[in-house]
Amino acid sequence: MLLALEDVQKDYGAQPVLTNVSLQINPGDRIGLVGRNGAGKSTLLRLLLGAEKADAGTIRIFPGVRVGNLTQDPSFPPDSTVSSVMEAAFHELDALEAELEEAAAAMHLGTPESIQHHAELLEHYARRGGFERRSRKDAVTLAFGFRGREHDATSKLSGGERTRLGLAALLVENPDVLLLDEPTNHLDIVMVEWLEAFLSRYPGAVLVISHDRAFLDAATNETAHLWRGEVKVYPAGYSAFRTLLDEELMRQQARAEQDAKKVATLAASAARMKIWGLGMSKLARRASSMETRLERLKKSAASAPPRAERTARILFHAPPSGDIILDARHLTKRLAGRTLFENVQVQIRQGERVALVGRNGAGKTTFFRVLLGLMPSDDPRGESRTGARVTVGYYDQQLRGVDESSTLYHEAREYVEKDAEAHDLLGTYMFPYLSHDKSVKVLSGGERARLALLKLAQEDHNFLVLDEPTNHLDMEMLESLEGALDDFGGTLLMVSHDRRLIEHLADRIWLLEDGQFYEYPGGWQYYREKHRPAEKEAEAKAAPVRQNPANPKGKGLWHLKREVERLEVEVAQLEAQLDEAQNALAHASPTADFAALGQQAAELEERLLTRMEHWEKAQVEVEARS
Repeated sequence: MLLALEDVQKDYGAQPVLTNVSLQINPGDRIGLVGRNGAGKSTLLRLLLGAEKADAGTIRIFPGVRVGNLTQDPSFPPDSTVSSVMEAAFHELDALEAELEEAAAAMHLGTPESIQHHAELLEHYARRGGFERRSRKDAVTLAFGFRGREHDATSKLSGGERTRLGLAALLVENPDVLLLDEPTNHLDIVMVEWLEAFLSRYPGAVLVISHDRAFLDAATNETAHLWRGEVKVYPAGYSAFRTLLDEELMRQQARAEQDAKKVATLAASAARMKIWGLGMSKLARRASSMETRLERLKKSAASAPPRAERTARILFHAPPSGDIILDARHLTKRLAGRTLFENVQVQIRQGERVALVGRNGAGKTTFFRVLLGLMPSDDPRGESRTGARVTVGYYDQQLRGVDESSTLYHEAREYVEKDAEAHDLLGTYMFPYLSHDKSVKVLSGGERARLALLKLAQEDHNFLVLDEPTNHLDMEMLESLEGALDDFGGTLLMVSHDRRLIEHLADRIWLLEDGQFYEYPGGWQYYREKHRPAEKEAEAKAAPVRQNPANPKGKGLWHLKREVERLEVEVAQLEAQLDEAQNALAHASPTADFAALGQQAAELEERLLTRMEHWEKAQVEVEARS
């Protein structure tokens, strides 16, 4: 066990948030923590980090376990750079290297204690990923878009870039437990897929909160469901968990109905027996016995599952339009000498669903604005025209143009005739009645997103343009939006990093990449089949040649010496295991499985020979450099 919550309770005032929560995290766990907004997911993470104290229960952290977490707004030292932040992530490994140096010097004394201490430090250094520290840093720097920007000042980074840098430094640090709250925010699709692969082979444990369903399916194999203050862990990723949960609720409902019938039948029988037993002591005793059985049955009867919590009811109405929705020609944009796109010509017809994808910084939002005529094309021939009876609805999560001093109530009142209808409309979008007087300027990200959806749905547009519509939405709201867009009879153009949403809705994919515009006349799977083979081929050509693991390129003399020492420890362990296996084979009883024992000894011998070859090559390299 690395850390655990045992019967933990947490209240905020009179409001209970967590009640009798128990959760254990072990090495190798990949847990997705899911639940509605406000269920207490972030509170649970803060308790695990020690940032908050539980009102009751126990929080256990195994001695020596290092826990790292991702914050959405990380702070960095003044005058720091991308490179200095990444290097600072090695501060504990640097200290461990210094200890190893001292232990290596002391080992020359030859005492069993010094040798054992050195072996333990070496094992700890290897477990912490010390031998792969530089390659890990290089991989993370490249994957998160900081290659070539190592000397950029952190004070000049955008909010999204700062969050990305915080995540990069955390992965480089390599703690025993990773606690990640929405790690895919500000990552593009390629970055998210890299992170999935990284987490799948992460040597420690991972607990992640995310609303990205595809990411949860790829990066986790357990799901901790936080509901009504309690946690239940399911041995499955998100999609399989949803199936298991639905089946569990159906079985509970069936058991409750069956037990209710038994109770009703026994109650009726007991009532009849009570009437028949009037004046007859034998029947009266039987009636009393039946009533006792009835009370026991009521206590043991399964209860019906709790009623499902309310979800938003979103409906987009699409007035009729002409066949051509949008026709754009000669769209070109250059910024700071860099071409984002050039001479793009596209046409969208009624009913089509188009998804625009690309790396962060590729110019997707700029393309949207030029396409909609909000920015001019750099080509004087550029034009973008909408068709007959086309009305454009633009999803703007930033709520540009909305008076920040306005309240939720006033924004909803614009679309209805009566006060009560405004309150009902806000309730439909999951705004509690007591929050209806909140001003726009104090709304959270999730509240702003829901208000933007409310306004978009009330304006009856037949061409919806959505820029990252799933940001800050909880899973239930996201799935309500997906269902509403699926039922929408108009035309859809969206930028999104949510692969599940794109896969479900899009029938055309546009890609902006390295200043080029590509169009794929099919859905997400078609795009993957056509685009990814070329992408993988380019990656394979750019990938460095793999070096011998005993002598990786660029490894310093100090690290080579530590590698030799680690291999010596492994060789000694394998020799001991081989001696045990050969001894077991020599003294086996006549009924023993000689084939299995022989196979085990042969496998150990092969592993030992491989390790000895690696040790010899590393030792030769050390001697050559010395």
